[in-house]
Amino acid sequence: MKNGGDKINFSQVFMMFSLMNGLASHVIVNPMILDASGRDSWITALVSGGVFLIWMLLLYVIMKRSGQQHWKSWLSSRVSPFVAWLLVIPIIIQMYLIGGMTVIHTATWHITNYLPYTPKLLMVSCLILFCSAIVLWGIRVIAIVSGVLLPIVAGLGIFVSALNGPHKDYALLRPILEHGMQPVVDGMVYAGAGYVELLALIVLQHHLKSKIKLWQLLLYGIFSIMITLGPIIGAITEFGPVEASHQMTSPYEQWRLVQAGQFIEHLDFLSIFQWLSGASIRISLSVFLLVELLQFKRKKGKYWAIIVIMLSYTILTQVKVNEYSFYIWMYKYYMPISLTVLLALSFIWMIVALIAGTAKREEAT
Repeated sequence: MKNGGDKINFSQVFMMFSLMNGLASHVIVNPMILDASGRDSWITALVSGGVFLIWMLLLYVIMKRSGQQHWKSWLSSRVSPFVAWLLVIPIIIQMYLIGGMTVIHTATWHITNYLPYTPKLLMVSCLILFCSAIVLWGIRVIAIVSGVLLPIVAGLGIFVSALNGPHKDYALLRPILEHGMQPVVDGMVYAGAGYVELLALIVLQHHLKSKIKLWQLLLYGIFSIMITLGPIIGAITEFGPVEASHQMTSPYEQWRLVQAGQFIEHLDFLSIFQWLSGASIRISLSVFLLVELLQFKRKKGKYWAIIVIMLSYTILTQVKVNEYSFYIWMYKYYMPISLTVLLALSFIWMIVALIAGTAKREEAT
């Protein structure tokens, strides 16, 4: 891992978070939104997306008030180091869980759908070794890998959407709000849990070459809404709201419908590349940010922290759990708690940024 002097530009941040957060918004929460909101899931994505854009103003305020400095260091200089630790411990835990849940979900999904006879330990070890390597090389390498992977992932997404056009019946999106607003509100929990992960940008802010602009944040927000909305509309129009709500990973079920001409079909193996691309960056970036927050003074400490974290993920995947049980745990507990914690933390951080920043300027005058 390189030192804190590594700098990246906004387009690289955009690509990293498009893969990291995109796996959550595009895939992981997709069946949960469909399960909770049914036919109105696309409305859920739009309404929660509107709230998300407003919430991004809060992120902008935090970044502006902190001067995009290292977040924990800035907190320590404004409040006591003990309070600073209390304020970052929730995001440290969240980064660990994001990485761990992604490794478990990736292993479970691949073994269930494509590799039933492949030893889980072998598959997880390959994934962990790749992620460990790019974390050790630093944020710029993670950004470069994201820049290579994202155009391919996005191209494949456009490809599957276009070829499935004949299978889509947009009349299935209606009637709108057949059961009132409650299904939309229920689904917003899961859409919001995906969107709110962008709070990790505060932890990454000191690596940006230039000050981030509000329009850049909003641009990413609109893109994030689009990649949440796309597979939801695709699922409802291709399978119907009932069947779509029963699918475990609807975006990848859509790959099974792809047919290019008379002789080219069964292209769903390409979905493996999409998943692994998002998972690799999601795991790598979450571990990188976790170690950044721990602020090891020596490189050896950082290296050992990465090794221990990655080994713990490998051990976690050896616990036997089926895909449905994992989904229920995510649906009932992980996602609602994650949304609550990160949303509350974002407001606490904003209050601290406003009050501490003002107090510091008053002392200076």
